[in-house]
Amino acid sequence: MPEQKRLYLYNRAQLGEPGGGDPALLAFERQWIAGQLAEIPPADCPGDLASLQQSLARLIEEEQRELPASARYVGERMSLEEFRILVQEFAVDGLTEAQVFYYILPRLTLEAQMPMLRIMIDESGSRRELQMPTALAFYSERLEPESFAFVNLFFWLTLRADDPSYFAGAITYLETAIPAFFECYVQACQRLGIEAHAYYSEHQHIDAFHALEGQRLLRAMQATASLCPRKAWLGARLASAITAAAFEGAVGKARRLQSLPFPPPLDALGRAQTRAQQGSYYQVTAPQEKGAAC
Repeated sequence: MPEQKRLYLYNRAQLGEPGGGDPALLAFERQWIAGQLAEIPPADCPGDLASLQQSLARLIEEEQRELPASARYVGERMSLEEFRILVQEFAVDGLTEAQVFYYILPRLTLEAQMPMLRIMIDESGSRRELQMPTALAFYSERLEPESFAFVNLFFWLTLRADDPSYFAGAITYLETAIPAFFECYVQACQRLGIEAHAYYSEHQHIDAFHALEGQRLLRAMQATASLCPRKAWLGARLASAITAAAFEGAVGKARRLQSLPFPPPLDALGRAQTRAQQGSYYQVTAPQEKGAAC
């Protein structure tokens, strides 16, 4: 079993029964995170909040200046079968959004908890819009290591990073970057006639507000002397690199496997869905007229 999958299953188990640990898995996690951090140039690290905010703005601007070929492919060319595989790769995050975020709250000062709570309330509701099986076992048997790594990052940020500043930087980066990042998903839904697109289109709307809450989180931590700008920047860079790797891996997998039969979805209890139930997995209509509302 791949190490990232083993770490993911361990992390999920910890949510239900906190305590204890697997020394070998935690050693793997430390080595994995250390390797990711070693790739970030130390000279780039900001020394104060203002520099951190400027660095985050530059990073996101640079990433959005030119879309990667994979994002253009999703928006302009990806088939329905390929899109199903792409969504599958991120389902263990989309179906459980914000669950692990609860563990960061006790590590934040009281002043910093409120902006985080506002983000969590919205995230906990958005996962309902996916219109896909809710049994995590359906996905955990199929995902690539990069997809598990994306989810495992949040467990490390909230539970085991030595400073909540890592999480603050990562969440502020993601909430700021996602509205533009999800544009290719929305374009694909419109082009393919997928009605159950709210997970992506609503994130584009609400994450613009979450980006503001991320900035409030950073300022609240700065005001209470609990922000380390250097570690917040490292958290943002971790989120950027690991998200990009997961997306590239998922698109590549979709293009490789799209010709293979897609296994039937499972219901919430992990049973194979009936044909009638499968009809809601992806609600597809005829492609809309160009310029029509989705």
